[in-house]
Amino acid sequence: ADNVKIENQTGIHTDWRGYAILPFATEYRENRVALNANSLADNVELDETVVTVIPTHGAIARATFNAQIGGKVLMTLKYGNKSVPFGAIVTHGENKNGSIVAENGQVYLTGLPQSGKLQVSWGNDKNSNCIVDYKLPEVSPGTLLNQQTAICR
Repeated sequence: ADNVKIENQTGIHTDWRGYAILPFATEYRENRVALNANSLADNVELDETVVTVIPTHGAIARATFNAQIGGKVLMTLKYGNKSVPFGAIVTHGENKNGSIVAENGQVYLTGLPQSGKLQVSWGNDKNSNCIVDYKLPEVSPGTLLNQQTAICR
């Protein structure tokens, strides 16, 4: 994610590739590296905003933050004429971290491309899995979260 400010570091932020250099890390000690979540773009969400690194003498320590970049949606999933079961796992693309379905088939998803497929599973048999084809609407200014209902087949 580009142009994300680093907490407690005046004038330091990530470049267009998502990289930043912190010049004052203390060697052989825990150094807290925190991103300012308020400086994230609307289509970016981080798994965590704080990591700890311990650089050795003369070394470069790498702090890795996993970011999901893409659409955000609160989706209501239907399977047949019912909601997808509470606790079902929804995954998309290469993102192996699943989102968990809440009551009434609702699931919050981030990092979605404009359209694609979601895999939903809640058991081991063939009737406990389904696929959702989705298409997100064009993002309008001021809309941070899309809401939609989708049919799982």
